Amino acid sequence: MNTVILTIIVLLFIGFALGMHVAIALGMTALVAGVVFIGPIWDFFGQIPWNTTSSATLIVVPLFILMGELLLRSGITEDLYTTFAKWMHRLPGGLLHTNIAASGVFSAISGSSVATAVTIGGVALPSLNKRSYDERISLGSLAAGGTLGILLPPSIILIVYGLMAEVSIGRLYIAAVVPGLIMMAAFAVVIVVRVATRPEVAPRDSEISYPLREKLAGLVNILPALALILLVLGTIYGGIATAIEASAFGVTGAFVIALLKRKVSLKMLSDCFITTASTTGMVMLIMIAAFLLQFVLAFTGIPAAITRYVVSLGLTELQLVLLLCLIYLFLGMFMESMAMMVTTLPLILPLLNSMGVDLVWFGVILVIMIEVSLITPPVGMNLFVLQSLRRRLAGPRASGSIVDLYVGAFPFVIAMLAVLLLIILLPDLAMFLVETMKGSG
Repeated sequence: MNTVILTIIVLLFIGFALGMHVAIALGMTALVAGVVFIGPIWDFFGQIPWNTTSSATLIVVPLFILMGELLLRSGITEDLYTTFAKWMHRLPGGLLHTNIAASGVFSAISGSSVATAVTIGGVALPSLNKRSYDERISLGSLAAGGTLGILLPPSIILIVYGLMAEVSIGRLYIAAVVPGLIMMAAFAVVIVVRVATRPEVAPRDSEISYPLREKLAGLVNILPALALILLVLGTIYGGIATAIEASAFGVTGAFVIALLKRKVSLKMLSDCFITTASTTGMVMLIMIAAFLLQFVLAFTGIPAAITRYVVSLGLTELQLVLLLCLIYLFLGMFMESMAMMVTTLPLILPLLNSMGVDLVWFGVILVIMIEVSLITPPVGMNLFVLQSLRRRLAGPRASGSIVDLYVGAFPFVIAMLAVLLLIILLPDLAMFLVETMKGSG
């Protein structure tokens, strides 16, 4: 047993150290470990990918991705940021709150953390620099706001978790709504406290005033996208539609919005379809590789052995969840988010089931831990993409190091951990909407 575990760990480490794609590292590990410790497993390596990809539930992956691509190319990003900036410019922190609000709404469009950070950052950074906002808090707010992309529906990470854990994607989406809103509020508190202690980090635009008519006109521009998001979640919550049906509503609505904004063209549709196919292919390949590794692990009895050992320790459900959070906090400093989830879930799912842990509730906790990993050094993906964006926008004049992002993101990491603890201690914050929703989702 120890030999099997050590071999798998070494193979995964070599794969990730060599820079292999997550799916390749997982698949090669499963193949080598399977052949060495099980024997000829070629038949299983044909059956598992077929069983994985033949599930009707998987249709939500390309549909929600396509919905996000259509809305993204409808020009909603600039409208979002401009509108929120006009409504929030007088608040203490001004555009910093705009970063969080725009990231939250865009997250419900893209379902991707990196896409949210890069897209909102590309719009926000020039405005923030022009108004002499402190660069560290500006970058920190954008990095933190970007993490909402994997928590708020239609999160791709939640879809992958739901498929691997065999729980309703609709229920996961509804469970993530309130924690996502609490997270946005926590980020706003960080900004308010920071500006109260150091007002110079966010100069107020006291001389700028926007007429109410102009503010309302901005709301009209983003109202269709907001209505679409509410429609998708509302139909799932009300039991009117499953997650699959809601994703179809979302694509149709996004296409209509793009038509109304006169953004639809053959090139635009071609770009949407190509990006959707490429992202879907990436997600599917990772899932297939994860299920192959899960099969090898289960066949060799590793998850069962871990379950027996942990149960023998006599841990309570709360102690177990806190222990797993500490493990994920450590892993998140060195592993990419998707890799961290798909490599560990096959090991911990049997343990969670044996302890009676609600997998929907734990899914929200796990995604928050993955959020934290996106803005913690040394391997914080949002930190790297924003540093790259910062240098690209500033050109040769760029002189700031990534340490600025580490410092700027730190208060938001503390806020995220506080929200995590709140969700752990008060599970109803995540589950009360799920318990009142109609249908299975």
